[in-house]
Amino acid sequence: MDKHREQMQDEDEFRQVLERFEDMVERKSSYFFDIEEFEQIIDYYLDIRNFKKAYEAINIAEKQHPGSSDITIKHIQIFLETNQPSQAIDKLKEIPEWDLDNADIFLLRGTALAQLGKIPEAEKQFDIALGKTEVDRVEILINISMAFENARKINLAIKYLRIAFGLEPKNLTILYDLGFYYERMHEYATSIEFYNKYLDEDPFSDNVWYNLGVVYYKINQPQKALEAYDFAISVNPSYASAYFNKANIYANDSDFVNAIAVYHDFLSLEDDHVQGWCYLGECYDQIEANDLALKTYKKVIEIDDSFPEGWFGAGLAYLAKGNTIDAISYLLKAIELDDSNSDYWFHLGESYETTEAIPEAIKCYKQTLLLDPKDMQAWFNLSKIYFFQLDYLLSLETISEAFIINAEDPELLSLEAACHFRLSGSTLGLLALQKAFVIDETIADEFYKLYPEGLHNKKIQKLLKNPR
Repeated sequence: MDKHREQMQDEDEFRQVLERFEDMVERKSSYFFDIEEFEQIIDYYLDIRNFKKAYEAINIAEKQHPGSSDITIKHIQIFLETNQPSQAIDKLKEIPEWDLDNADIFLLRGTALAQLGKIPEAEKQFDIALGKTEVDRVEILINISMAFENARKINLAIKYLRIAFGLEPKNLTILYDLGFYYERMHEYATSIEFYNKYLDEDPFSDNVWYNLGVVYYKINQPQKALEAYDFAISVNPSYASAYFNKANIYANDSDFVNAIAVYHDFLSLEDDHVQGWCYLGECYDQIEANDLALKTYKKVIEIDDSFPEGWFGAGLAYLAKGNTIDAISYLLKAIELDDSNSDYWFHLGESYETTEAIPEAIKCYKQTLLLDPKDMQAWFNLSKIYFFQLDYLLSLETISEAFIINAEDPELLSLEAACHFRLSGSTLGLLALQKAFVIDETIADEFYKLYPEGLHNKKIQKLLKNPR
């Protein structure tokens, strides 16, 4: 009988055992299972993370096989899988003395100690376990690395995996985990090295190609990242995350046309992904396809009307289309869902300002600055409102507050200059204008919008011709 047929037969036999066990539990009857069958049943439930069933099985197993070290070990494993290390250590005390020299016991105790954060003691137990056996050393080393990874001691996880790598340099589990752990340690070159070693053995691993793409992007090699994602997609055309990351790369590189195409590929696989639809909407915003942007954001709202970004995006799309009334309505809904987002308040302020609802605009800009004091555009817009209300002193007061954050914002400096000229403070006005023009020579146009009289002011003209 070949290995494949043997495996199928074993799987069929286990299915029958599992069905008999679940039938017994459902009927509340009593069937006998040997220790090996209980171990298989419990391992199955642990693999599918059904801990309730695992506990149910271990309780029955302990009644049918009292005093069995194998069953006790399974109980300890359940405690460890459910992050109950103290209970695991207590349970270890039930192991008979003649079984305590078993390598598995030291491995279990080390895992429990690692979960308790007792790392030196855990490492000592693991080293004893390794010294107790020459069989299955690689499997033990992998289990040790997993224990340290779960304890967030990645450096130690790598230490034991490197030993395993020395024993089996083509073991795919080892190569994958080393690639992943080095990535977590931000040792990206070494991570790439191990992912490539994995691909040398199995070039058709979509997950490893995907992980390689993630690492390449982290080290600012977007082209190589795109190539890796393309390989992942060629292996698995339904790999949604690869499409998503690929689209994000295009969008971040301002290649919105390609980004849009790939977001559509992604959304054909995950039609209800609200963030994906939002990113697609942002790309349409960038190419000024306002109708498509609006349609996309309304799709977000249709999927999840409690997701504020959908309402915000639709509000911006209406604003771009010149429909300020609807823009305000949608922006207000976004703020109702999330009133801590400064962007929402800022754009609502802009919308109110467009409709000349000035008190409401002032309130929105103030709320923007309360949430994000570094928003220089909000400082400028608020100061400019006071300027056009002819309240130059309040405008200057607001500008002074903004200068605490950034005293070299050219727009605010030009507005400060205009305020001083309006108040007949030409010396201060010239000083502010000079500073603004040194920082940004294009600021003159903005200044003339605020103070068109400057076009006929000889001192201002002389300054702008030779600001230094």
